[in-house]
Amino acid sequence: MTVLAVAEHRRSDLRDISFELIAAGRELAEALDTELELAIIGGDVERFAEKLNRDGVETIHTVADSEEYNHGIYVPAIEQLHAAIEPTVLLAPNTINGLDHAPAIASSLEVPLVTDAIAIDAEDGIAVTREQYGGKVETTYEVDAEHCVVTIRPTEWAATESTGEASIEPFEPDVDEDA
Repeated sequence: MTVLAVAEHRRSDLRDISFELIAAGRELAEALDTELELAIIGGDVERFAEKLNRDGVETIHTVADSEEYNHGIYVPAIEQLHAAIEPTVLLAPNTINGLDHAPAIASSLEVPLVTDAIAIDAEDGIAVTREQYGGKVETTYEVDAEHCVVTIRPTEWAATESTGEASIEPFEPDVDEDA
């Protein structure tokens, strides 16, 4: 049982949401009494992994395929990483890229998807809070499944800054070269 967060980059720079994912993932991993693992796909994965090596991250999985975001690479890479480590919760950013791959992965894995989370609680199972009706109402959804995919809203968690001692492990998924 782990929590897996998928970091995001664009044009050779890590996006701030990647560090917010670490903060959200660390909170969730602590509540579940498990480990937080991170995935970074494409781009300069070694440099990104060094920057993402923050307190609370146990392992950073690097996938060196592609330079920029590519749905055809992200989805099979995350699916295969999910199969390898079997995380309880897969966290993704609630961004254009995250909202592209997260539903595809949730559908493929046949697990629930909750988008745009502003809070996640794990006291009695996974409960995800999100806003509705233009922010007028907060609703909490209890996830009744062993595994789920959750996207988190940018700026809801303070970016983590303390450095860590995560192990960095290359992951080589079987990706169709035409992707």
